[in-house]
Amino acid sequence: MSLHPGAQFEGYVVRAPLGRGGSSDVYLVDDPGHSRQAVLKILDHPVGDLSTARRQFHNDFDIASTLHHPNVVEMLAQGEFLGQPWLTYAYGEREPGSTLIPGRRDEVDLTRALPALAEIAAALDYIHQHDVLHLDVKPHNMLIGLQGATTVLTDFGIAHRLSDDTPLAGPDGFVPVSLAYAAPEVLRGAQIYPATDQYSLACAVVEFLTGRPPFPMPNQFAIADAHLWATPPDVSWRRPWIPHAVDSILDKALAKDPRARYDSCAEPIHLITRVLRDVEQPRAHR
Repeated sequence: MSLHPGAQFEGYVVRAPLGRGGSSDVYLVDDPGHSRQAVLKILDHPVGDLSTARRQFHNDFDIASTLHHPNVVEMLAQGEFLGQPWLTYAYGEREPGSTLIPGRRDEVDLTRALPALAEIAAALDYIHQHDVLHLDVKPHNMLIGLQGATTVLTDFGIAHRLSDDTPLAGPDGFVPVSLAYAAPEVLRGAQIYPATDQYSLACAVVEFLTGRPPFPMPNQFAIADAHLWATPPDVSWRRPWIPHAVDSILDKALAKDPRARYDSCAEPIHLITRVLRDVEQPRAHR
């Protein structure tokens, strides 16, 4: 389904397309019934399709709508219209987390990246306290606040409640994770913890600081093998201005054993921020 500005969908009026995420189309819309703007997300699968994508779409709303934190996306409504599942969430002046990933010749803008990571860490610690693991922490699922807006964690499609003993893998044995950020225990099908999200957050930190995730291997098998067995990379080797202390912090957050990681997501981000606070880096080109 493709909607153009001015089109109406279940009472919403489309202002502009915002892009496409996974199996969904995303739009900025006016919500006349509440005199506000919102983000409308429409699954492009028919109502009778019991696919993984459809289950994840409903899981996204069902879990996120129970969470209330300034750094967690605020769900507004959901439904089905003309056979298309849809949901809306609160709009804010934000941009995708991918905009903070530096290119090979660029440097990260620490003044934006570190506060954004701190807000995502706060969101993760909050959801962990409320029995939820996100399990898909990555730059794509972070919306970076602009003009005073908060940074928010989005896309709870594969989120899992700690109290839920349902296996993560589907009937086909496949675990729907983003492999570049997948914790070893997820790949092994072992017990998952709040520290599982911490591992993924640390992978995102590496990408924000260096432009690449920890293990930029040529194929999925090599990436999975590296998560399971390889030593975490030294970000100071990729970016010589980064102190070795950051390597040590990330080594702990990326420990193969989740019990060896930090007690919270906020702790490694706080330590990295403190180390980098007074570091002189090359000027960002963005």
